[in-house]
This record gives sequence, structure tokens and C-alpha cells, in this order.
Amino acid sequence: MAGALTSMQAARPNIVVILTDQQTHNAWSGAGNPWLRTPAMDSIAARGVTFSNAICPYPVCSPSRSSIFTGRMPHETGVMGNGGPIAPGMASMGEIFRAAGYNTAYGGKWHLPKAFDGMTGFTKIAGGSALGKDMDAPLSNACAEWLRGNPKGPFLLVASFMNPHDICDWIRQHPGAGSHAAVERYPHTPGNMAVDPDEPEAIQYHRTAGYDLMSKAVGIASNWKPDDMRQYHHDYYRMVEQVDAEIGKVLAAIDPANTHVLFASDHGEGMGAHRWAQKASFYEESLRVPLIVSGPGMARRVDRRLATLTDVVPTLCALAALPAPEDMRGIDLLAPAERLFVTSQLRYEIAEREGRMLRTKRYKYVRFNSGARPEQLFDLETDPGETYNLARRPEGGPVLEEHRRLMKQWLSKTGDRF
Repeated sequence: MAGALTSMQAARPNIVVILTDQQTHNAWSGAGNPWLRTPAMDSIAARGVTFSNAICPYPVCSPSRSSIFTGRMPHETGVMGNGGPIAPGMASMGEIFRAAGYNTAYGGKWHLPKAFDGMTGFTKIAGGSALGKDMDAPLSNACAEWLRGNPKGPFLLVASFMNPHDICDWIRQHPGAGSHAAVERYPHTPGNMAVDPDEPEAIQYHRTAGYDLMSKAVGIASNWKPDDMRQYHHDYYRMVEQVDAEIGKVLAAIDPANTHVLFASDHGEGMGAHRWAQKASFYEESLRVPLIVSGPGMARRVDRRLATLTDVVPTLCALAALPAPEDMRGIDLLAPAERLFVTSQLRYEIAEREGRMLRTKRYKYVRFNSGARPEQLFDLETDPGETYNLARRPEGGPVLEEHRRLMKQWLSKTGDRF
């Protein structure tokens, strides 16, 4: 029996999970963005599947990460705000793979809670400081050294980078109306920068009057002039390029013949759309993330099915021929199944202000549990910039009712008391 287990372990692939923090879905050159160059990320996509409609289950760090590592929604993991630990007894990625005989190692940002004390199923190989400029280079060096040390296999390595999260501090330090050298070379302002006056009150409050650090940054961005916005885009893209260079160091140490790579970001960045910066919104810029799975025997293709970061663990389990826990909300993305919808959650600092999002193939439905004008409905096929709220217009009626029904069923199925 022991010999059979050893043989199975030897046949299983090595896996490297690479995470960035706060990278919106098209902030890499492989997505066709002409304002930056990301050769490392592009190289992952060159030998794998890019999921172009991937969302995060909660557009804030800790809750989304809790879903990445468990395949469950944040209200189930118990992480509905930054810095909290995953609920006891919930199987995590590290525990699942270690129990199957994998050598599991983790480097970089954890944030569940901030210290590594709450980490389960992994051996820590590198930590880091709060800022990517101080954390990402040591992390890439540590991961590359670990890989070149011929680790016992099969192995699962997570390299969790900080950038482009440094844009958070950048925004707070740039109130706007500054001087902008060579602004003509900066990206253009977003076409959906205007704020809908009929936007849900919960969103408008967080943009202008919220008291936490995220809303402070959003408030700063809401007053930026066009040149301020262009500099913000330019400098954000430089942070993406910086972390891409560090990712390249890790990729250079990988044996591509027997290693699968999964690349993703925990959530996006507002990019000034709807006068929103940072995360904590259901707008596409904050919600959608890059998600790529690559490895031996795979070829470049783009998959436009709905995907979510709760799919990470089930997909990795399938790659390793391991059974995924049945209570996971995610699916194996490399299987042909297609889902009807994906969902996301959000809680603002004022606890009674919560929101839920349900995205079908064509439409996005958003509902908040308090405040005036609590609903949004967007036709992402005809209105990808989310500028025309069908929930406030008669023509949205039948689609609105259908999405209300789907959300009600999902809340009941998952025990979400929203």
C-alpha cells in the first residue's frame, strides 16, 4: 500500500500558485492593454487557459483570500472583513494537499489574519513587510531558491505577492491637482468616469463620507482632475510591471515539464471608473480579476465562461487527481461544465450596509440591504462600462425579477442571512 501511494505521488504534478494583490482584470499586456508590458504573466497565458470572465467572491483582501484557499464564500469562512482568520474546521488548500502527500510551502502575504500564526497546511518559506516594494523582491528570491533546491515532490508552492497593492498608499499621498510631467504619454481617462446620480446610497456614502481607509482613498479620487487620473493609471501600471518582473524570477526556476501554474489576483482596482479608486465595489474594475491556469499539455486559449476565485481549490484538486471537498462552492474550471451565475459579497465598515452581486452571462445584478435605491442591474453586453442602471428603468423589469429570484435561491442554498 505504501509503495502504491509513493507511485501515485510521483505521478502527480507539481503546482505553483502565484497571486498578486489588487490587479484588475485587464492590467496585463496579454489582455491587450497597450499601457504596460508584463512578459512573465504573458508567458503563463502562452501555455494555458485565460479565464476572461473571472470575478472575486468579495472585492477586499482577506475575505477574497479566504475563498481562494477554501472554495467557500466569505460568509461561510467567517471572514467578512480584513484581518480575520478562517473559521476552525474548514478544510483549506494547504491541508488538502498536505494530507495527500504534497510538500506544501507558502511565501508572501497571508492576511488571514495578518500574521502567519493562523496559517494551516503550509510551511512558511518567506514573509514580508506591508509594502510590495519591500516584500516582493525578497519573496521572489526565496521562492526561486526553494524551487532550485530540488524540493521533495510532488509539491504545492504559493507565492503571494503584494503589488500592485501599493497603489493604496499612493492614492492617499496624491490628493490631486499636482504637476504631471509628460502627461501626454499617460493612459487616457476612463470613458465611464461619471457617477450615476441614481447610484445606490450605500455606494455613494462610502465614496464621500465613509470613515475607513478605503473610503478615504475613494474620496480623494472622486475629486481628481483628468490629468490626476491619468497619472494614477500610469503609476499603477508601473507597479504591475514591477511585480511582473518578480514573478519572472519564480517562473525561471520552475521546471515546465511537470509543473502547473495558476495565476490570479485577489481582487481588482477601481481605476477611476465611476470616480472609484481602490476596491470594495461591485463595478467590473474592482470585481474582475486575471485568472490563468497553465502547464504541461496545455495550449493558449481564452475561456469566456463565468469563473470565480472559489474555483481555485477545486481546479487544483482536479489537476492533482485529488477529491475536492463536496461542500465547496467552486467548480473545476478545466471541466466542460458551464454555470448559470457567479456571486460576490461586500460589507462596508458600517456593518448594516452589506451588498450582494449575482452575475449571469449577460447581466449583473447588485442589491444592498439598506439605503435608498438599493439595486443595480447592468447589461454587460451592451453596457460594459455599467453606466445605465436597468433596475431604475421599466425595460429592466423581467430581467430584474429573474435575477432577484436567482439571488434569493442562492442566499437560501448557502445559508447567507443577507
